[in-house]
Amino acid sequence: MRGLAELAMRGPKQAMILAIVFACIPMLFWVSAAIISLVVLRRGAAAGLKLLVWAALPGIAWAAMGQFSTIIGLTTTVTLALVLRQTVSWQKTLLALLPAGALIALVLAQLAPQQITLISELVMTFIRDYVQQAGQSTDDLVAGLRPLVEYGVIGVVAWFNLVSCILGLVLARSWQSHLYNPGGFREEFHRIRLPLTVAMGLLAFTLVGATIAPFLLVVVPAATLPLLVAGLAMIHGLVGMRQLGSFWLVGFYILLIFVTQLAYPVIVLTACLDSLFDFRARAANRLHQG
Repeated sequence: MRGLAELAMRGPKQAMILAIVFACIPMLFWVSAAIISLVVLRRGAAAGLKLLVWAALPGIAWAAMGQFSTIIGLTTTVTLALVLRQTVSWQKTLLALLPAGALIALVLAQLAPQQITLISELVMTFIRDYVQQAGQSTDDLVAGLRPLVEYGVIGVVAWFNLVSCILGLVLARSWQSHLYNPGGFREEFHRIRLPLTVAMGLLAFTLVGATIAPFLLVVVPAATLPLLVAGLAMIHGLVGMRQLGSFWLVGFYILLIFVTQLAYPVIVLTACLDSLFDFRARAANRLHQG
């Protein structure tokens, strides 16, 4: 992967060709987004936006065929890269995921209603069958849950899009570090920690946002992402401090994949606790004293 970064940074022509090629492959559009983001982070907004214009052409073609992930992923990742370059702050960049998630949700609701309806129907069928097995009436329940299910489906689809954008941005930042500042990204990532008020606000919104207004459910999954990234950064930081090796991180991510429903909320809550107690600072003090 580093070879791609080196090739992209040889000149605008090489970067443009790579960005277009990977944008043509739906499952690899995030690599295209990472290449453009690398150019943004290293050479500035003007150079990156020129690449985005060319890479967006395949994305527009895919959108015309009903596949919106490419164009959404490219534009959102590059926008996050612009925020990171301007602010030089992962905390502020992560908070930009909320308006980005809301905008993605709006785009999906307007441009992909058939896909949203199809997924919602599958979820409603599962709920209907489950309730029927319990011997309860489903008519009233289905009527009441359908709007919430549709909002939830939009939010989850937006969440998946945002995850690919974060991966693209992280890849771009790590490339920049490997090429121009070895070890810089590792230190930068390990320091990510949300302010207490921000962490508590995100947690509160995640827990009660949908009760205030059901349509806010489309943004709730996106609100958990800053906490997730902060939690992962904390884990990486603690593993790095104790020099436990990559084996522990590989095992952790395997566990995260297989027990996501349990691990995800634990990481989110741990990130909130870290904002309160700063576990990395405490660990550093113990290591220093020891």
